[in-house]
Amino acid sequence: MNSRKIVIYSTQSSRATLIAAILDGIMARIVCCSTPEQTIATCQHEVPEIVIILDIAPFIDGTELLSVIRAIACTRPKIYVIAWHQSEQIVLSLLECGVDQYMTFPIYMSRLRMKIEAQLSNSQSQ
Repeated sequence: MNSRKIVIYSTQSSRATLIAAILDGIMARIVCCSTPEQTIATCQHEVPEIVIILDIAPFIDGTELLSVIRAIACTRPKIYVIAWHQSEQIVLSLLECGVDQYMTFPIYMSRLRMKIEAQLSNSQSQ
């Protein structure tokens, strides 16, 4: 059984399904979550290498999703945010909050897949 895990958070299941389909066959367990609470609980149980967040709301609504995920994980998962916002201010704010990678929709599917594969390879070799 593969120990590599990816958690995807999105309030819209179609977006999470799209990202999961892009990553299909990547040899990692992918778990989709629809609420911040479900994402936190999943991160506690699954200890993912990567968390993909498809919304910026958890960063501006006071949820503090990122800091909670960082605090509960015994490893430091890479946090990827994929959203529609292209404002330099938003991107810089997210990176300052601790987001490792920010990408905007529409995304280049093979680029996302290559980034995730490379990250999983790096985390496995460490």
